[in-house]
Amino acid sequence: MDTRLLRTFLTVARTGSFTAAADELNFTQSTVTAHVQRLERLLGSPVLDRLPGRVTVTAVGAEVIGPAEDLLAAQERIQAAGGERSAAGTVRLMAPETLCTYWLPDVIGALRRTAPEVQIWVSAGGSHDGLEAVGSGAVDLAVTLEPRAPVTDLALTRLGSQPLVFVDRPHPDAASAPSLVPGPATWPDLADRDALLLEEGCGYGDLVADRLAATGRRRGRRARFGSVETIKRCVGVGLGWTALPRLSVEAEVGTGELAVLAGPDLPDCEVHVASHPRRYRSPATLLVLSELERSWPRPPDRTPAVGH
Repeated sequence: MDTRLLRTFLTVARTGSFTAAADELNFTQSTVTAHVQRLERLLGSPVLDRLPGRVTVTAVGAEVIGPAEDLLAAQERIQAAGGERSAAGTVRLMAPETLCTYWLPDVIGALRRTAPEVQIWVSAGGSHDGLEAVGSGAVDLAVTLEPRAPVTDLALTRLGSQPLVFVDRPHPDAASAPSLVPGPATWPDLADRDALLLEEGCGYGDLVADRLAATGRRRGRRARFGSVETIKRCVGVGLGWTALPRLSVEAEVGTGELAVLAGPDLPDCEVHVASHPRRYRSPATLLVLSELERSWPRPPDRTPAVGH
């Protein structure tokens, strides 16, 4: 069987569009259509349903996806075994906005200096979106940042953990220790004040929202935002408190713009890299994964380093 037919089918199944598949594969749309039709003749059954505005996978097509991925991965491994194992090519990576903003730029910069032949394509997305993208083949690797390890059939490589910290506007009486706000606060204390949290679907934002709801208090408002930077600016002008990964607030806490709020215990966020267990991981992908493991920050304590 011509494996190009399988690759084209998988791309159409993932993108849900003949046009999008043609763009991604650099084929004409007629070529994509011809590949799918040839595959369907070989199998004696449709693998795709052509609906108005979208394409869906048939029951037969769903059964083909797993073996097709295995076959293509085996083909890539065979080709790699007979060729030069240079780390070159494009690696598609998805990660939460927090990591895209405060960690990945340094990682990508280091890779560009040491392996300029590796191109990294980065997109921001929550952990759930990242796992789905790896599963569908839209990306090669996805970094997750959640209070617990994801439940998934994908391969997970643990990088480490990232502490969560409560963050508030500096207290006016804390001039001698601007990083400290009188406390410690309890969950009922926090529930009585306005909270600024990341949008629903963020694991740690949802965890904090659940803890607040469990107090039964509704005096404080709960606002959800899609941007860490927006939350920090709102906290800085006194609109409420928040809970964020430490690496995202270290700079502002260090300058005294924001302050760590002593409060109840929060679990660390677990950080993993997800990859597809059946797909071939190219030398470039393995190099990126190795750099992600090497560069993950492992600070000695749970609170940002600030002056007193």
